[in-house]
Amino acid sequence: MDTADAASRLVTRREAEPLLGYAPGSLKVVMQQQCGRWPDPVACRRRGRALLWELDALLAAARPTTGVRSRRPDGADTDGLVTCLECGRRFRSLAPHLARVHEMSAAQYRAQHALPAGATLMATDVRSTLSATRIEAMATDPDLLAPMRAAAPAPDVLARRSAAARAGTDGLPAVRAARRAAALRTLPAAQQARRNTLEATARAAGFASMADAIAATRDLPSRAAAERIGVGASTVKRWRQRSP
Repeated sequence: MDTADAASRLVTRREAEPLLGYAPGSLKVVMQQQCGRWPDPVACRRRGRALLWELDALLAAARPTTGVRSRRPDGADTDGLVTCLECGRRFRSLAPHLARVHEMSAAQYRAQHALPAGATLMATDVRSTLSATRIEAMATDPDLLAPMRAAAPAPDVLARRSAAARAGTDGLPAVRAARRAAALRTLPAAQQARRNTLEATARAAGFASMADAIAATRDLPSRAAAERIGVGASTVKRWRQRSP
């Protein structure tokens, strides 16, 4: 059988799972959750009445989509599969494989391999599709939120868990590098936003700019100048130090 025939052959869900990177038995659940994403079966084997899909259509549906947005870093490779660090096998979602084969939870897996607490174990497009499906379901049936809210731990418990998780990963080079890169990206924007706010406050107080407000109130004590401009006394002191 040549490559073209292999790509167009008919397969069952069980046969497609290792080719798509899904754990055994998980593709059925994924198809049920993401019914609008996957193609319909095209045939059925008489023996056992197993439904058949076109393999190339399943491969196209399983490929990562473009333009997917996520605030969490993607742990998947370029082909959308995530490598299990325990055995080297590759999946689109590691959680079912870890529970079934290695008998460990996601938290235990991250601790075993010194992964950050927020390290994702599934491809970005899988997370995005699951999130969209859940949001749509909750919009259709608001009662779905009630058991989720009842099961949610108290805020102080969540805070302790978060602190404990961060304590185990704060010193990792990968985490420190990621935070440093994020700070370099966001700090200039935050500084500019702060400057824009001060300039708007100074103009609202009747000055042409913040520098003009500092110059016009230099003969006043810092607290009095701050009240005249509408900012904090420490802000006035810093600006006076910058422009003597």
